[in-house]
Formats: sequence, C-alpha cells, structure tokens
Amino acid sequence: MKKIQNIITALFIAVCFFGCEKDDICSGTTPTTPRLMIEFREKDNPTILKPVTDLKARATGMTTDVIFNEALASTDPKRYLTSANKIGLPLRITGVITEYTLTQNSTSANPAIRNEDKITFNYNTREIYVSRACGYKTNFNLTGIPTQEPNSVDNNRWISNIVVETPNIETENEIHIKIYF
Repeated sequence: MKKIQNIITALFIAVCFFGCEKDDICSGTTPTTPRLMIEFREKDNPTILKPVTDLKARATGMTTDVIFNEALASTDPKRYLTSANKIGLPLRITGVITEYTLTQNSTSANPAIRNEDKITFNYNTREIYVSRACGYKTNFNLTGIPTQEPNSVDNNRWISNIVVETPNIETENEIHIKIYF
C-alpha cells in the first residue's frame, strides 16, 4: 500500500511539473517592427551627410510629433526636435500609406526660413511571428518612390530629391531612404 501511495504521489508531482510553462518575457534585444531609416545628404555633393536644423516630424492624423529625444522630460518641447543627419520614422501598421510633414528650422521665429514638406510613403506590410511573449512584428516593402506635396504656404520645397536605397524595411541597421536638400 505504501508503494502505491509513493507511485501516486510521484505521478501527481510529475503531472504538476508538466503543466508548468516557462516564463514568457520579451527581451529588449528582440527585433520589433522597424522604423523607416532616413539619411539626409547635401544635394550638390551627394557624398556628404547633411544635418537638418531643428527638424520636426509629424504623421498626418497624429496630434503629437515624433519623439527624437526620449531622455528629455515629457513636457520639454525639445524632445520633438533633432538636428541629425539620420532619423527613424515609424510607419503605420494598419494601412499601406503613411504621410509625414517634415519641418526644417521648425523653431525659427523667421517664417522665411521655417519650411515644411509633406511626404507620402506607400508600402505593403507583412506580419511576422516573433514569439509567444513578443507577438508579431510588421515588416514593410516600399512600393515606389515617396511623393512630395508642395508646401501649402509658399509652394517652396526644401527637399530637392528622394531616393529609395532599400525598399524592404526589415531592420533598422540600414538606410532605406536618402533625402537630398
């Protein structure tokens, strides 16, 4: 009888352990949905990277701008500005079009040098299963050259040319678009 109790206890413990699942935690290093990586270059000398002064980016339909400086306080307006020569912009995963207004010299008091261009990115999406903890990520495939709308204020564009370098957006480790100005 003691032997049967021991076997039943052992089976009960084994069943309990088989019912356990390992903790599902999505590591911070796990690749997620990549942003569109853009590099800015000198239009007259394309080999030279050129920073955009006080660049601000806002997707159409959004109420806030893209955050470039997450380390700043949430109330600091400088968190939405960058003067870099490379940026990453998120694309909408629920559609096939994302439109951005990119404003150069956005903090200038002089409206003559503050200039904004509206760019439309068309793409296809593809969901990829990452893991049970992380869920899915979305990769993108640009379906043409991004289009520009004239500036609504003065029809003056600060962006002179847009070139697609890598239409498949699967990682943030490469430049997808080069913008010349």
